[in-house]
Amino acid sequence: MEKTAEEILAEHLTTAKAVGLVGVGKLGTRLRELAEKKGVKTLLCDPPRNLDEATELGESFFNLWGNGMGGCELTGAGLETFLPLDSLAVADVICIQVPLTAEKPFPTVGMITAAFLSKCRPDACIICFSSREVVAEDVRGDSRIHYIAG
Repeated sequence: MEKTAEEILAEHLTTAKAVGLVGVGKLGTRLRELAEKKGVKTLLCDPPRNLDEATELGESFFNLWGNGMGGCELTGAGLETFLPLDSLAVADVICIQVPLTAEKPFPTVGMITAAFLSKCRPDACIICFSSREVVAEDVRGDSRIHYIAG
């Protein structure tokens, strides 16, 4: 029987102090809740949500956060903070769950690059629930990356 995304992440939460989540939609939100229930800090990156929020909040908010790669959203649980992708490099575990797209302003094809991986912890566990194509072709063989789908 195939393991669920939650079961896969749970295996890595026993020693993790921080989990980076790239994509905070349905799956990302479920993974966030699981990590936070275990007392693990979550670092969130979701550029399209940031852009939507910035647009709704006005030009001054967008100017503050630049290209939408950082920002925040007010939710029922309080202020939800989104970070630039590079900020997730400090996490013990990084989960990637984004749709595959080449469309601007936030293409996901090849978004996990050698430059990003060079900033990640050498012992990081990167779990890719997305298509393999979100990882740049030249680094798809990095031993820290575990592909679950695609």
